[in-house]
Amino acid sequence: MTRRAGSFVAAVLLALLTLCVPAGASAQAAGESGGIGLRLVNIPVSVAQDPRARLYITDHLAPGTTIHRSMEVSNTTAGAASVAVYAAAASIVDGSFLGAGGSTANELSTWTSVTPSSIRIPAGGKILATVTIAVPEDAPPGEQYGVVWAEARTPPTDAGGVVQVNRVGIRLYLSIGSGGAPAANFTIDSLTAHRSPSGTPSIVAQVHNTGGRALDMGGTLSL
Repeated sequence: MTRRAGSFVAAVLLALLTLCVPAGASAQAAGESGGIGLRLVNIPVSVAQDPRARLYITDHLAPGTTIHRSMEVSNTTAGAASVAVYAAAASIVDGSFLGAGGSTANELSTWTSVTPSSIRIPAGGKILATVTIAVPEDAPPGEQYGVVWAEARTPPTDAGGVVQVNRVGIRLYLSIGSGGAPAANFTIDSLTAHRSPSGTPSIVAQVHNTGGRALDMGGTLSL
């Protein structure tokens, strides 16, 4: 579960919290005979201590800065696949990180490009792509969210019909501003025991994000 700075969240513990946009080494738009995978292949030294940097593109940048990240696009299907790779908008809504529909743009996605943007991957193949984020000189301070998608579509039939679209994405968390990155911090304000109508016990944590970055919250409880 992801929360913006200054917001509250009620998190049900006893299980790791799930996230709405897949990302990381095992992210895959899967079918019965395989799928399209996407993973980062380099982690900058500046964010090496951030656990999210192993799964997502996350950084704090001054206006006018350009960064590059490498990622691997793989095809585990039985045939060659044509894959479009592009950046689109994302937002945090009610504790969930949500990628926008289609190729909806926001400020961060307009700063982001992927090379190559169109890839033909053989069955069982892997191809490297480069994500470039060029922050303009007049970029406003604050945190921006986006997703780099790898998208595969079924070809349309002569008679029309439904075109199936599979996407797998890597999240973008980008903080803009001069100086060091805003500190990440939170407090657990309360823990409350509950039982579901079926009698399953749970603990609800009221968490306050007191830092300057969005947080991915997860938790376990040992008794």
